[in-house]
Amino acid sequence: MRTQLVAVIVLLLLPFQVGAETLGVGTAEGDKAPSFEAATIDGQKIRSSDLRQGKAMLLFFWTTWCPFCITEIPKMKEAHSALGPKGLTFLAVNPGINDSLKKVQLYLDKYAITYPVTFDEGASMAKSFQVMGVPTYIMVDGNGIIRYRGNTIPSDLASRVESMIR
Repeated sequence: MRTQLVAVIVLLLLPFQVGAETLGVGTAEGDKAPSFEAATIDGQKIRSSDLRQGKAMLLFFWTTWCPFCITEIPKMKEAHSALGPKGLTFLAVNPGINDSLKKVQLYLDKYAITYPVTFDEGASMAKSFQVMGVPTYIMVDGNGIIRYRGNTIPSDLASRVESMIR
């Protein structure tokens, strides 16, 4: 049990080896967000340029084995239900680390997740956003600027969205 716990902690803290200078963008609040292309679990193609179009976007990096991610699901569901219709675009990103597409699909079914989810096999999105552990939230405004980065959904999410979509 102790060995498993140490392995999980190491994986959560393991940094990805991509620097902002390599990408030409930063990944901190106030920086231009990296561009990305992804496909949702249900096959919908998504590009960051399609999502932005003047709308705010909330990215949620998570895994099926992360105990902290499970506690974020109700918050994400509530936020998606309340703020999706007001212009906030949601995308949950599983970086594929110690996960499989089948595990992810079973997880989505088990927890009745309805917000869009992508399986980022190879962790290319996670690397480009320099995600070093899960859960990680990144909020991007309609101009592609990162306005929030943290390990929990911001408590003032509604007011942040309101200020970004005016």
